Amino acid sequence: MMPDDHFFSGILGDVHYAPGDAGEQEVECDVAPKELPDGHVLHGYRILRTLGAGGFGVTYLAEEEALGRRVVLKENFPDSLCHRQSGTLNVVLLSPEGQETFNWALNNFFREARLLASLNHQGIAKVYSFFHAHQTSYYVTEFIEGKSLADAANDYRAHNSNIPQEALIGTIVRVLDALDYLHRREVLHRDIKPDNILINKKGLPILIDFGAAREEYGDADPGVVESIGFSPPEQGREGGNMGAWTDLYAFGATLYYVLSGTCLPDARQRELYDMADALAEHAELKKVYDPQLLRSIDKSIRPAIGERYRSAAEWIADLRDL
Repeated sequence: MMPDDHFFSGILGDVHYAPGDAGEQEVECDVAPKELPDGHVLHGYRILRTLGAGGFGVTYLAEEEALGRRVVLKENFPDSLCHRQSGTLNVVLLSPEGQETFNWALNNFFREARLLASLNHQGIAKVYSFFHAHQTSYYVTEFIEGKSLADAANDYRAHNSNIPQEALIGTIVRVLDALDYLHRREVLHRDIKPDNILINKKGLPILIDFGAAREEYGDADPGVVESIGFSPPEQGREGGNMGAWTDLYAFGATLYYVLSGTCLPDARQRELYDMADALAEHAELKKVYDPQLLRSIDKSIRPAIGERYRSAAEWIADLRDL
């Protein structure tokens, strides 16, 4: 059962406001930068630098001082609802009307951390801890030293080269094995794309960023979350028929980008008129890769659900003889 609003209000306390001249609510102190400063320490983690910031949170590279290891620290920060307070660095709501939505964001953030902590697969980043500070929440994950699949592909492209087939197949099978692990536990990632697959120093792919993940039969659904060029058509609709085929489309779209250097057209546009070029018909790619490998990727990204792979295991089976 997910924690409710009272769970978080009891831990984080009330947020303070001061009435403005026009009766509107204003933050009572000056506003600090969104990102916590480098060198700031909370719960034994010292922030080294900011890795990224989106609409719902900030991600930091940090050092766990007790063990001397680098970790990734993720902070709940829905910036449409709050600012950071100078002096205390607390997260303060812009108005009391945002409290319910902020509590929902905290619930969803906790759900993401709990979900990740329940997983144990070498292709999925591990969660170490979860804690509350600065009137919001944080969780700590394994730091993967390496580069994104997007950067790896761009490195090859910059040298007018292609990823070797053996390395590509190894990456595909390992990611599919991680997705199969998730799907057997009725979990959908829902945001597979080149930046969310990291290649570590050993050359192994690791799935990251489970902020959009959904337990298929769980009680919390983040709603419509999509990445244009990577998400399938059903993901852009309320109540869309999502399943393993949804993540497999996104992974296929990721591979399409890696091999062609271009993103697929918007998936809903493809339902009406598909202008995507088949990889299996690409003259240059056919010189480098087995036609069956290219056909398997083409199958994974068909707009119609019934024409795609139904499971990661089915896709792996198609690659077994390569």
